[in-house]
Amino acid sequence: MAPEFFESGNKPWSQQSMSAYRPTPLLVLAAALVAPAVFAADAKPDIENGRVTFAQQCGICHSVSKEPGGPIMGPSMVGVVGRKAASVDDFPMYTPALKAYGVKWSVKTLDEFLENPMEKVPGTMMPMSLPDPKTRADVIGYLATLKAGK
Repeated sequence: MAPEFFESGNKPWSQQSMSAYRPTPLLVLAAALVAPAVFAADAKPDIENGRVTFAQQCGICHSVSKEPGGPIMGPSMVGVVGRKAASVDDFPMYTPALKAYGVKWSVKTLDEFLENPMEKVPGTMMPMSLPDPKTRADVIGYLATLKAGK
């Protein structure tokens, strides 16, 4: 192109349009990172999937009954939502780390813990984690149905 074309302030098409599109990759990246969390937060838990997942991954150590003779490695999950961590009187195997954790189990605190228990509470004996947010939400939804009065 002729030098006078650039001297008049005109830029080739590729230079003009590049500045308008520079934020686009950042917006796409931000949307891709935020969208799963937004949709997962709005999605209702699949209680049946939570029950099945619990039976397969958690039921080896935890019971969903107050009856004696269930699994002995972990406390009963009946009434866990709303209960203080490490507070089941007849379960003697809580670690000092979990006793010191001191939270009341809620959807939020269970979600944080179950994502990676040994990272959240170093020293806990619970080796199982549920890294998938949807699966974790389903299991927590199921646990919330296990009321202490049942």
